[in-house]
Amino acid sequence: MENISFELYKIFYYVAKTKNITKASEILLISQPAITQTIKKLENELNVTLFYRTSRGMELTHCGEELFQNIKNSIECLNHCKRLLEEFDCKENKTLRIGGGTILLKHNALEGFKIFKEKYPNVKIEITRGITSELLNKLRDNLLDLVLFTMPVQMDEHLDYRVIETTQDAFIANSSFYHDLKGEKMSIKELTNLPLVLQFDMSSSRKFLNAICKKNKIVLHNSYELESYDLVLAFVKAGLGIGFINKNHILEELKSGELFELNIDYPIPTRQIGIAFNKRNLNSTYIMEFINTIDKNNKNSDIRGVIDERIY
Repeated sequence: MENISFELYKIFYYVAKTKNITKASEILLISQPAITQTIKKLENELNVTLFYRTSRGMELTHCGEELFQNIKNSIECLNHCKRLLEEFDCKENKTLRIGGGTILLKHNALEGFKIFKEKYPNVKIEITRGITSELLNKLRDNLLDLVLFTMPVQMDEHLDYRVIETTQDAFIANSSFYHDLKGEKMSIKELTNLPLVLQFDMSSSRKFLNAICKKNKIVLHNSYELESYDLVLAFVKAGLGIGFINKNHILEELKSGELFELNIDYPIPTRQIGIAFNKRNLNSTYIMEFINTIDKNNKNSDIRGVIDERIY
């Protein structure tokens, strides 16, 4: 018994605590068959039965309960020490590497940055801008810690995701230049006759719009195809065309009347803004702290959990 690996006791602890092999697998990032084999190995080495299966999950036997009570405090103490050391290391010399677009970082993360820096003033924050797909590749390769993005994206088994806000896109115009369209009902097909300011095809926003156009069997002939979302907004404000824009980012302009939403007969589906992180960093205190800070500071954060890729 004295030669039994600590890892066996650790896996036993999480199965006993959750009473579920699937949940223990998700916490430990170990396959369910591997956990089952580990429990069998521990039982063989101790020469006792630790669990019996019920409709509710894994229940401890009398021997299992005795073992759990004896190792519980030790493992929880070690986990606590690990979190303290990670937090101390974070405060002293860590860098938080965040990827995203300018608009998302400004509207969805700015308050989070302020709160996080107050709590961790010694953590350096590096911002990387770029195409969502490229940023997610960097995240997978551990070159970034977090990526803020807008759906849809291609899911990656190495990454985990959390939805932090639900948003609504719309076709937006400048009131001074397109006042004749204000309040006018029009079909989505009529957009083909209007000058459009859109992002290029690689952007998640454009992919989302292209899916809508494909569903409605239309092709949009844009007057401007721009690299960034903030440039689209700038061109729309300058009256250079109609833009496809997230309404959450232009609430003040809509309220003041500077910009207005076209009255299209097609209900545009809502989208989600998410934050992605590498599964290898699930136990990183400072990364999870930042995610929770961003999540708490979005009033529309009513959708939680893993994101599924959707086809609109």
